[in-house]
Amino acid sequence: MALGEGSGVIRSSHKLMKLMSRDHQDILQNIEFILVSGYREDQSIDDRIVAEALKAAIAGASPQDTLAQSLKRKLEAMREFRSDVTDDVWLNGLRVVLQSVHRHSSLSPGDRGYLDFVSQFIF
Repeated sequence: MALGEGSGVIRSSHKLMKLMSRDHQDILQNIEFILVSGYREDQSIDDRIVAEALKAAIAGASPQDTLAQSLKRKLEAMREFRSDVTDDVWLNGLRVVLQSVHRHSSLSPGDRGYLDFVSQFIF
């Protein structure tokens, strides 16, 4: 379950996606920018690495993969930059992007369905 900003518990991932897309699109774009930039710098990054970095960022854990560690550090730097948003909003943004990874990828080794999809929108 995810917490909404001051609105209690949001039980539906679809509701969370709609809320974040409507009210905090900039946060989603910040997160996606970090992921796509990392992919453009290192083409060996795939959707599984992205998912690992996002899960670690949500859980406050350390990813095992070194590329996922690098993405997580970049996400943390963006989080510090976006100190104007609450932790709940930031975590909800990470959750929504992770949902998008799952929606656009099989998460098989080498699958870049999510990264290829979102790259179209990040310049």
